[in-house]
Amino acid sequence: MLGTVSPAPSFTTARHRELKKLSKVQDEVAQANFSEKRYVWVPDPKKGYELGYIVRDEANDDAVVSINGGEEFVAHITDLEKVNPPKFDRVEDMADLGYLNEASVVHNLKLRYFDNLIYTYSGLFLVAVNPYYNLPIYTDEILRSYRGKKRGEIPPHIFSISDAAYQSLLTHRENQSILITGESGAGKTENTKKVIQYLTGIASERSRAKSPATTPGNTLEQQILRANPILEAFGNAKTVRNHNSSRFGKFIRIAFNDSGYIAGANIDWYLFEKSRVTHQSGKERNYHIFYQFLRGAPRDLRDQLLLDGGLDDYTYTRASLKHIDGVDDARDFKLLTESLGVMNFNADHQLQLFRVLAAVLHLGNIALSAARDDQAMLADPATAERVCHVLGVPPAEFTKGLLRPRMRAGRDW
Repeated sequence: MLGTVSPAPSFTTARHRELKKLSKVQDEVAQANFSEKRYVWVPDPKKGYELGYIVRDEANDDAVVSINGGEEFVAHITDLEKVNPPKFDRVEDMADLGYLNEASVVHNLKLRYFDNLIYTYSGLFLVAVNPYYNLPIYTDEILRSYRGKKRGEIPPHIFSISDAAYQSLLTHRENQSILITGESGAGKTENTKKVIQYLTGIASERSRAKSPATTPGNTLEQQILRANPILEAFGNAKTVRNHNSSRFGKFIRIAFNDSGYIAGANIDWYLFEKSRVTHQSGKERNYHIFYQFLRGAPRDLRDQLLLDGGLDDYTYTRASLKHIDGVDDARDFKLLTESLGVMNFNADHQLQLFRVLAAVLHLGNIALSAARDDQAMLADPATAERVCHVLGVPPAEFTKGLLRPRMRAGRDW
């Protein structure tokens, strides 16, 4: 979620009750006007739905409908959706709507969205509308306010879903699952991080309450949180619809002991988009790590890995979009190395990781040409030697494997 910080509604319980009382008074006034006409939702190709009212009924289930302050037309009654009374505007749970149709759902989400209320319940589900800018609704104070609260006591929030799972885990001693789904750019990655933020925050508070003298360090909770920058660097990329799109699926397991403390975690990944490494459109990018590394790695590290060029000098980054508004690749690389340190990757481990990364960049620059006997040959052997240097493999064997690969058919080569 990129952009400037926008003022957010207060999430305190007292303020929550105050807003409900004010809304009730406003609803009573609007209700009086609403009862005078038969309002309906009219399909609109640009707006989705537009508010209108039925002027009169016609034969064959047709009706004359008025929209835009006077424009009238004939519509079939099945093409129109019923409108909920104003008292249902901005309702926190759409299961409470009197008329639960698509138009009413969209209208309710729209009203809440423009009030910076991006979370709305729909029965057992939580609907999130991505604002594409930062909202200060994930602070430690707000996080703590959701602990142990029932749904009706506090506004809808991803923290509420997280707390419900955590409390059910402790009460029923059964595994809990939170499924986050949506189209590209819906906010799945960000909300996944907020779930982890809540679970690690609440669990660490319980731990500190029991052992106040515990010294801070690379705790398990910190390691789980710091896994996100690493996963995003190597698995996320800018697409046409999303600046930070996850190009793989992940299944995160967090284990808790009987006391509610985090005991461990593991992440399974699947459906990784390998082809993005070698090809991207001009409006998209390769994986974040390539830009972070080329812009943020120290000069001595780049010299050691023979990376003396910029983004335009490597095939796998040359044709892609170079900059994303609001993103600082060099700063993100620093965050990445810090996160690797928290995950107990020492300097040598990180160097080995960056060797592989440099090798991928050098591999992309290898070009082949054809000799007279149609045998492929390296256009520039020095490029292949760079790959061999960073990987520590013999140039002759590498070149042989590249130009004269052996194919296996069954048990035979």
